[in-house]
Amino acid sequence: MIHKPRIPFSRSPVDFESVAPLFKEAIDNGWLTTGPLVERFNSGLKNYWETDNVVLVSSCTAALQIALKALDLKHNDEVIIPAMTFIATLEAIELSGLTPVLADIDPLTWNISVKSIEQKISPWTKAIIAVAFAGNPPAMQELRKLADKHNLKLILDNAHALEAKFDGKFLHHYADFSCYSFYATKNLTTAEGGAIICSKEDMERVRALSLHGMSRNAWNRYAGGTWRYDIVETGFKANLTDIHAAIGIAQLGKIETHHKRRLELIEKYGSGLKGLPIRFQGLEGLVSPNGHAAHLFSISIAPQSIVKRDTLIEELQKNSIAYSVHFIPLPEFSTVQKKYNFKPEDYPHSYEYFSGALSLPLYPQLKDSEVDEIIKVIRSLFAENAVTSAV
Repeated sequence: MIHKPRIPFSRSPVDFESVAPLFKEAIDNGWLTTGPLVERFNSGLKNYWETDNVVLVSSCTAALQIALKALDLKHNDEVIIPAMTFIATLEAIELSGLTPVLADIDPLTWNISVKSIEQKISPWTKAIIAVAFAGNPPAMQELRKLADKHNLKLILDNAHALEAKFDGKFLHHYADFSCYSFYATKNLTTAEGGAIICSKEDMERVRALSLHGMSRNAWNRYAGGTWRYDIVETGFKANLTDIHAAIGIAQLGKIETHHKRRLELIEKYGSGLKGLPIRFQGLEGLVSPNGHAAHLFSISIAPQSIVKRDTLIEELQKNSIAYSVHFIPLPEFSTVQKKYNFKPEDYPHSYEYFSGALSLPLYPQLKDSEVDEIIKVIRSLFAENAVTSAV
């Protein structure tokens, strides 16, 4: 039997009562796949993100693949990404026939380091994929300036960053392509799903690439249009469905409320854990706390701490409190080691962060009393070890 933690790491913001009538509509209207509910969800996101240039897809990974395809890069062209990110960022590059190049992270913000990117740029570099880790906006103005200086395309892996803003603007304002995730654990979920925000000029091509390179989507063809269509280029099977869109529509009106609650919980964690040998994620200079999407509350136990990450994990497990680790650096994976010559010593800040990395529960339904309990468990462990070491 699988043990279910008393305090889970993540909990979906979806409730059945709000989704049920939308599921019924998706089934009764006969579409199931990409249809009117996808259009409705798309419209809601356009309104929230203040742009007309949104294409819904099946995942953020698919969004990254489509964005890379739309750049028309040559085989083995290089794309720079952070050494500390989820494997999907690298996989999208590799599956596109391109070469991933790893940059280190900034030691304070835990986002990709602009200085490290500049050191990695070569004549074969064609693009940068920056990740808004945990929902923390990267140094968008510096990244845009660097990309323009070297004639590079800037893609954002915004899987954590639905609500993130930099200097008061949504992150897509600074990028050529912005890719989002609606996976089950995300701030807004469709169970599986994603989105791409791009320029108006790229919209039609991105939309076609998301469905086999087809010139007209299925909804238009079957909603009274002609049967004739063209395949304009080789594309992907990456369209979102009405069933998934129904889940997303039910949450559109709650984005701001849920975001505010997660920010409150992060503030509570920060206050409660203050004074311990724990590092918190820093913000870029121009970003107010509200610019953070607050997808994760990730910490890193300082190297000099008596209490180590794995000891704290054991204590959380004893108290039936769930946790996660974001992320294992890419050079750690066996498949990456077989293909590339990435050396851990080349990414010291990524590995220093990872040595103490831990993500604690964070979701709108998380109770203040539960956060208080998590804080108490952590503080008690540090206090006990401090006493033991002094004896």
